[in-house]
Amino acid sequence: MDDYRRQVPIADYERFRPYVEQISAGARRVLTREQPFMFTLTSGTTGEAKLIPVTKAAQTIHGKLTTLWYCRAFLDHERCFDGKVLGVVSPSVEGLTRAGIPYGSASALIYGSSPPWVKRRRAIPHEVSEIKDFTAKYYVTMRLGVEQDISFFGTPNPSTILKLVETADRFKEEIVKDIREGGISHHFELADDIRQKLVSRLSANPKRSKELDRFVSEGQNLRPAEYWPRLKLIGCWKGGTVGVRLREFDRWFAKETPVRDLGYMASEAQISLPISDRGAAGILAIDANFYEFIPETEIGGANPTMLTCAELDEGGTYHIVLTTPGGLYRYDINDVVRVTGFYNQTPLIEFVRKGRDVSNITGEKLHVNQIIQAMEHAQSAAGLTVQHYRSFADLEKSRYTFLVEFDGATLPKEALSCLLNELDSRLHQLNVEYAQKRESRRLAAPVLWVMKSGWFDAKARSTLQRAGGVQFKSQLLTTVPEDPSEALLIIEKTSEELK
Repeated sequence: MDDYRRQVPIADYERFRPYVEQISAGARRVLTREQPFMFTLTSGTTGEAKLIPVTKAAQTIHGKLTTLWYCRAFLDHERCFDGKVLGVVSPSVEGLTRAGIPYGSASALIYGSSPPWVKRRRAIPHEVSEIKDFTAKYYVTMRLGVEQDISFFGTPNPSTILKLVETADRFKEEIVKDIREGGISHHFELADDIRQKLVSRLSANPKRSKELDRFVSEGQNLRPAEYWPRLKLIGCWKGGTVGVRLREFDRWFAKETPVRDLGYMASEAQISLPISDRGAAGILAIDANFYEFIPETEIGGANPTMLTCAELDEGGTYHIVLTTPGGLYRYDINDVVRVTGFYNQTPLIEFVRKGRDVSNITGEKLHVNQIIQAMEHAQSAAGLTVQHYRSFADLEKSRYTFLVEFDGATLPKEALSCLLNELDSRLHQLNVEYAQKRESRRLAAPVLWVMKSGWFDAKARSTLQRAGGVQFKSQLLTTVPEDPSEALLIIEKTSEELK
């Protein structure tokens, strides 16, 4: 272990990027003896996305962990697979590298690793994942799902679950009509071949349509609590910032419906296996990867203490370092986890938050470097000069708020709107997952606060007086909200209603 640590330094993705580029171009035996057969795609800290190599060995591990999750869920909720299984994933193949190696989403890889008895119960055919427009994808998913008897509803992000059930309620008239007639509304944009394949499997179902029609005629909300009375389990993330959205579930689902965390997983690795509905913790997947942990208090230190999973304390919070079968060695994933207890001698861990300089409301993993680049671009595009700025992640409203201070001159709203639009547009370009979350409405449009003159200096003085320091270090990206009374003007983007 000491030799490994001496010879292999802890590294972020940028250290691996040149090697991954060689693999994507067709080179063999670069990071692993086994050639990767695909890459998963995720956002990076700059404008360039990360390609994560996936080997067959890694895929086998994904399959075993996924099967174990389903088996344990079945033991605790034996009726959860009596009906159909509804899940939502991104396309399994989103593109090809120069050497023709496919890349796609981690969720599709894990979903594809489901055991055969789960695959046979899927309510949503593969073609739905290929629908480009998110509103259309949500609609088709729920048009197909509402007609069926769903007993398990699972997808990693709880905000996706909320968007799906909100879409079903918003378009309940179209859904009831489509079920009655056996079609898919042309109000939604689908490729002709996808529409044809989906419609060919449908038939008129006036009986089910009549059951649902009262929600339309009586002006009630169309809720899964009513149209899926045999729903026995929901599977989604419960930890970190995304878990905030769980409080909204009671509006849609029966209060007794249990929710189980799907496990701490990322494009780079599957890391934990939850075995109960309590909290977000899961058993550390010690056979899947090699783990090292840095105590949270030592993060950023020159020579931090490195711990193995046998050296962790209950209640301890740690920065996690991974070595994976896909060829990431002592990889700094920039995540902070907490040990909530032990299963026999194996730690139970839960995801707490992203680490340094990263915000994560709903899976976008926005880095401060991307905020800086976007602000520089937006100022140039809008013809404005911002004296001071910062941003905060508004977890309640699932959006980013940008606070800007100018030199005191009165600025036209058109220029300020341009600044906000350019910020949003540039972040779309810099961060592939920000773009996906914005397009799917899981992340709401950002808002711009024009702050009073002297706001930044006053904040600096207050912080220094409170902390007794001599130097103020501004956080450009934080989850700590600002007082809206300090804003002179609030600019919002044009409403982005669903089509």
